[in-house]
Amino acid sequence: MNSIGTKNLYTKRLILRKFAVSDAEALFLGYINQADFLYYANKEKRTLEEEKQALINITEKYKNLDYYNWVITLNDTNTIIGSINLNVNSKNDSVEFNYVIDNRYNNKGYMTEALKRIEKFCFDEMNINRFQGGCCVENTASKRVMEKCNMQCEGILKKYIKLKDGYHDMYMFSIVK
Repeated sequence: MNSIGTKNLYTKRLILRKFAVSDAEALFLGYINQADFLYYANKEKRTLEEEKQALINITEKYKNLDYYNWVITLNDTNTIIGSINLNVNSKNDSVEFNYVIDNRYNNKGYMTEALKRIEKFCFDEMNINRFQGGCCVENTASKRVMEKCNMQCEGILKKYIKLKDGYHDMYMFSIVK
């Protein structure tokens, strides 16, 4: 497996790039404080200052070539619409992805387009063996994204995700080389 680090990736409609501290206000006004994001990420609302500090921390992590975290923007307007990050398991040559999209951009195919590009990057450039992710069984939109990326549902992990209202079952999806 190759350690490349986060680099710019492009699709027909999207640019996937590193976060910048200057993104703080757009994120603060975007998905970071939306109810769906806060629920599924099991997070609390952030202030603008907290978002700036989080971005300082993220930009520092980019020095590590096993750190992968992209903000997703529309290539025609540079509008931030979501993000994708990877957790690397170098022992098993695999990655687990997490993603979020601003709910104002749901049902337009953006997350499917972004995830397919990340998958291609992982297999072609990082040379991974396994690409995996999951979602709460209640999150039908996220399940559909993974299905449209030709990933296979391997099963349900019982009471795997802890959210504010308790534990939830999680679908596990993957695609292998």
